[in-house]
Amino acid sequence: MKLYHIGMLLLFILASCGGDDDKSETVRPVFYKKVTEISAGSTRNFAGVSQAQKEARLSFKVGGTLDKIYVMLGDAVQKGEIIAALDDTDYKLNYAKAVSYQKNAEVQLTIARSNFNRIEKLYANNNVSLSEYEKVKAEYESAKSMAQTAQTQLSAAKNQLDYTKLIAPFNGKVSSILAEENEMTGAGMPVVLFASESNVEIKTAVPENIIRFIKKGQKVNITFSSIPNKVYAGQISEVGLSSQTASTFPLIISLTNESKEVFPGMSCSIQIPISSETNLAGLVEVPFDAVAHDSEGDFVYVINPTEKTGVYRVERRNVIIGGHSPSGYEIKEGLKPDELIVTAGLSFMYDGRPVSLLESSN
Repeated sequence: MKLYHIGMLLLFILASCGGDDDKSETVRPVFYKKVTEISAGSTRNFAGVSQAQKEARLSFKVGGTLDKIYVMLGDAVQKGEIIAALDDTDYKLNYAKAVSYQKNAEVQLTIARSNFNRIEKLYANNNVSLSEYEKVKAEYESAKSMAQTAQTQLSAAKNQLDYTKLIAPFNGKVSSILAEENEMTGAGMPVVLFASESNVEIKTAVPENIIRFIKKGQKVNITFSSIPNKVYAGQISEVGLSSQTASTFPLIISLTNESKEVFPGMSCSIQIPISSETNLAGLVEVPFDAVAHDSEGDFVYVINPTEKTGVYRVERRNVIIGGHSPSGYEIKEGLKPDELIVTAGLSFMYDGRPVSLLESSN
């Protein structure tokens, strides 16, 4: 009997809960921030990478078997030093043949010239016929032509032999070795990646709404993640005039002072000051924590008022990120100044969720 009463009590409790079905969504308190317009005179940060001012993929001008590589990865090489060499056996034979042919052509030219000079004097004194004179003259012209051809062939053979040596075009370091000894290599096939040892420069890209305010010669600061607590001075040396990907424009920055600590391939951050005279109307900035990322891209949650006092609804809004500063992301598209956005707990948000506002962090 007791079990019967207990069962009935449980059914009553469940029925009471079901009859009081509260379909209202939970209003979640959120921290928020007002979207701010970027003020003139601020500093923009952009990611960059160091690179050699000069870089070349060195290759032979002729093909053959790679006989010897004289350098190792990272070696410093002076201009004119040999980097690698091909097996030059066949090229030496061709050069020797060209030398022999050229010497024989010179002998034939000497004989033809002497014979022509002799016959020319006899012809002037009417001691030989015109036909004999013209025959000797033609032989002399032919000998001259053969001698010129032989000299051209000799120069070509000499060049071909010289081309079996790969020579450093400037002072630099070996960045990469792209071939192995005893391999066959063709003319123009890269063997070594060679970079200048000094004059490291920085490459970065800036968005289209910033590029028009960047000037050649402008001073910037550069920091490297691998070199903490050190700021390098730089100067913008090249400003790209055509867009690359995602509406960005390339910049090249030269270090004001050379440093033995900076090598090609190091990542860095470039701080570019924006002049106080620059008009950045419409360009806004948001905190890093206010931007979420998924497979569809970057987005924020914009807070919109409702008819109910103190209750708001969030709207997922896709945005396009430009540069960044120490205080947050620059937003190129998707937000307007003075809009409210959620700054914490984005993983609990979804499009249309009701929220209330905690104390502003503005």
